[in-house]
Amino acid sequence: MEMNPRQPVPIECIEVPNPAAMMGDQPTNAYLVGSQELLIVDPGSEAGIDLVSRAVATRTTARVRAIVLTHGHPDHVAAAGELRRRFGCPIMLHPKEQPILRGFLRWEEVDVELHDGMRIDLPEGTLEVIETPGHSPGHVALWEPVGRSLLAGDLFSGNGTVAIIPPHGSMRAYLQSLHRARSLAPRRILPGHGPEIANPERVIDEYIARRLQREAQIREALASGPMTIDELVTELYPDILPQFHRAGAATVLAHLEKLRDQGEVEPEGEEIWHATWRRVRIPS
Repeated sequence: MEMNPRQPVPIECIEVPNPAAMMGDQPTNAYLVGSQELLIVDPGSEAGIDLVSRAVATRTTARVRAIVLTHGHPDHVAAAGELRRRFGCPIMLHPKEQPILRGFLRWEEVDVELHDGMRIDLPEGTLEVIETPGHSPGHVALWEPVGRSLLAGDLFSGNGTVAIIPPHGSMRAYLQSLHRARSLAPRRILPGHGPEIANPERVIDEYIARRLQREAQIREALASGPMTIDELVTELYPDILPQFHRAGAATVLAHLEKLRDQGEVEPEGEEIWHATWRRVRIPS
């Protein structure tokens, strides 16, 4: 008798709304992975407590195996503690996320530390933990190899680009993570926000090209002389709205820190947000 081919592990998306002060009107994508044994991935804000609980209740014979967190930002983890209590299941998170946890989740509530290459086995198949730092220091994605699906957290967004905000965000690490994601050749990316990404190769290449283009623009701006971050924001984002200035400044700083690590620029002054940055080496 011919064996049936292996099937991908079932994955269901649940949109969890966020408070306006946290993410505007952008929901977080929580995911239920599996059927008889379930993983809850990134249950989201406190609104996720009831939304995820109701979704689990429709699986009358299922049990929750664990809550897996791609990273520690509140729009992904705020529901985790209460769901842990309700379902009596462990929370799994990378240890490098401990410094970014706020009052929404205590490190003492994390039961299992995630690490690169860890396998999480379910009756339907296996997920592999892929370290993808950059958006945060211990960010991970989950790789489902049969369907070639990447549960990406905030490595990608279906709504545009991803914020990289120092000191916990690193542009250098983020670009390395994008290249690692591309090497997996996923068929689809399930992001932390926005719709599924069905053309991963093109989107990953666009993400990388956009970051490298911004880096080149910063080099070009500094070629004319030293500049502050505010001056660079004005140069690079001439039409930026006031409410987005801080995000633009954080992006510029993330690029400057990468260029500093490469020995191309350095700040004049100890307070990097207000320092004047200058080029010290032209890349070969």
